[in-house]
Order: sequence, then structure tokens, then C-alpha cells
Amino acid sequence: MLNELTNILCNTIQIPFCKSVMGAIIKESLSDVENLSPNVTCANVGACTSLASEKKELEIAVGDTCSECTQIVGEVKSLLQNQQVVSLIKEAITEICTILPISDCATTLDGYFDQIVALLNTLPAKTVCSLIGLC
Repeated sequence: MLNELTNILCNTIQIPFCKSVMGAIIKESLSDVENLSPNVTCANVGACTSLASEKKELEIAVGDTCSECTQIVGEVKSLLQNQQVVSLIKEAITEICTILPISDCATTLDGYFDQIVALLNTLPAKTVCSLIGLC
């Protein structure tokens, strides 16, 4: 199943070393899911109101770099769901390309942007933070 999922993702998102990177990420994500506390998860989705106090276990601690990164990545992922935000970023890419000496700059950077957005949408926030060394 892991290989099939990796193949599906890597056929969609064509990045170098996709299979090895995605395989590791999927394994880590599955491990995270296996280690979830049913009571905390139930409280987090609002299905168990009597367990809402246990939700506090997951509240963000001030100064906790991993938690802060996870929250920021979550916000970025939410913003990237808004087509207006995506359009503004693509406009900025076009502006940047007016000063960069790269042939087909806008097309190239636009393509990378789309791949990064697709990758971010497939990864849990904590995984992204782990990949950049903040968790």
C-alpha cells in the first residue's frame, strides 16, 4: 500500500527524489496516526464534548518552535486555498521575473510554485516543519 500511495503521489508531483522523500513522509505520517490518542482526537474534532479538557494537551506552548511552525504552515495552507492569494503570489512572481535574468522565468517559477502548493497540500503541517528542521 505504501508503494502504491508513493507512486500515485510521485506521478502527480514530479520532483527530484520524490519516491524516497514521499515514502519517508508517508511512513512518518502513518506512524503519527497510529500513535494518536482516541480521546484527544475525539475532543479535537468536537465529537466528545466531555473530553474537551483533554484537548488542552495539544494547545500551542509559547516558544515551542515545532508548534509555532506547525501553526504557521497550517495558516499558509489555508491561505493557499484562496484563489485571490494564489493570484497575488503569481503576480508577484511575474514582477520578480522582470529583474531576474532567467529565460522563461515566469513559466519556470510559476510551475515550481504550483508544485510546491500541491506538495504542501498533501503533507501534514508537522511533516513540513520536520523537513525544514523545526520539529
